[in-house]
Amino acid sequence: MPLLIHIMRISLLAIGIANIIQPIECFSSPATTSSRRLATISYQQQQLLSRYQQTTATLISGASCLKSTTKEDETVKTETKDGSVVFYDDFLDPENPTGVVCARGVCVLPDDDDIECDVSLPEDCEPTIVDKVLNSYLGPRLLLGFASILYGTNFPLGALMNESLPPSAATSARMLLASLALSPFLFKLEGKLAPTALLCGCFTALGYITQSLALVDISPAKVSFIGAAVVLVCPALEVLINKKDMSIRNQPQIWLAATLCIIGVGVLELYDPTGATPISEVFSQIGTGDFLAFLQAVGFGTSFFITERMMTEVPGQALPITAVQVSVSALLCMIWCIADGWIGTAGSESYGLPMMLFDSSLQMAAAAVLWTGLMTTALNRFVETTALGKMKSAEASVILATEPLWAALFAALWLSTDFGANDYIGGALIVAACLATSLQKDDFNGFFELLGDGGDDDESPKSLPSEKSFE
Repeated sequence: MPLLIHIMRISLLAIGIANIIQPIECFSSPATTSSRRLATISYQQQQLLSRYQQTTATLISGASCLKSTTKEDETVKTETKDGSVVFYDDFLDPENPTGVVCARGVCVLPDDDDIECDVSLPEDCEPTIVDKVLNSYLGPRLLLGFASILYGTNFPLGALMNESLPPSAATSARMLLASLALSPFLFKLEGKLAPTALLCGCFTALGYITQSLALVDISPAKVSFIGAAVVLVCPALEVLINKKDMSIRNQPQIWLAATLCIIGVGVLELYDPTGATPISEVFSQIGTGDFLAFLQAVGFGTSFFITERMMTEVPGQALPITAVQVSVSALLCMIWCIADGWIGTAGSESYGLPMMLFDSSLQMAAAAVLWTGLMTTALNRFVETTALGKMKSAEASVILATEPLWAALFAALWLSTDFGANDYIGGALIVAACLATSLQKDDFNGFFELLGDGGDDDESPKSLPSEKSFE
């Protein structure tokens, strides 16, 4: 009977938290949380679009770019020369031609500052404190920075959990809590995305499982820095799957990021600042944990790649897709627990939920499970999607690139991790690689001019006219 009571308590707790996250949407701006709001534009915007198209037709007369505006599902769309579809609100912004803001495998529609209200009730038109924060310049940026800090806590807390629990038990409990918290969003997933979302969940699980195993052998900071090698994985998938032109002339920022990342990982793995390792044995420093940390980047990088493809096709699906990812991860981690062989052994009854929450010897591990499951996995995705719609992809990528730095800081504070020169140099190069991905092709024009290569050969204008052009 006491066990049954404990199970009922933890179930009520999980369900309560799951239902806390969903109502929070009421406080975010309508453009982020309402598909109808995202899919409609005002009459004033339609007029602006019409003027924009007339001006663009004059500027790009005779070019092989078909501009056609149709109304489908109350969404104004414009076809570009490569056949892709972009949304009107973002088409006016040449910095984001895909029509969605993407960073770290999450894509959302750009959000404007309009607030829906009933004009007959002026008091309803007053923005709330939350609206004011989200529509300010610093608000969403600080929010996304907070999300990056939360992500950074995953690595040292993962190491703490592994000290008291089998990695499979810790990861399984974390994913179970996250899946319960995000379960209300499962039913909002577009049906056509279900097969791809399930596949994406398998790669997400690969990332979490290998991350947990890597934390057994190497430091949390090192796992985080090597995990940033997603800057190599995603471009590789662009070439293999999308057949995208990744030449140095077309994608110089990717080549810069890849170079910095490879050098950074090399310094992190092979450079011994003490000089005690002979050059002939330098590769002997690479162990299983290092390989698993890189496999983590493959898992998460592939997951980010698939997720961005889904969200570009159907924006506004960030939370439903995340719910599928963590649910699939929870299922695969449960299978991992069974295969791990600890179930049924002495003391193993405290390794699962809800019993670990009531075992005094596992209080620290249980707190870490609750934090990583509910805060850094479930709630953090909501925070990320809310803030992301308020800024450009490049800006968001820069903020999220600080995650390995926070992981290293928390590892030093909580685990007293020591860092050598290789950690500082390699880590700095890897973070620089993440920052390099936020650069644009035009940022390298001066470099190519120094090499004697002409500027951009595109026939289209360097930038498209913005709203201010028509005022």
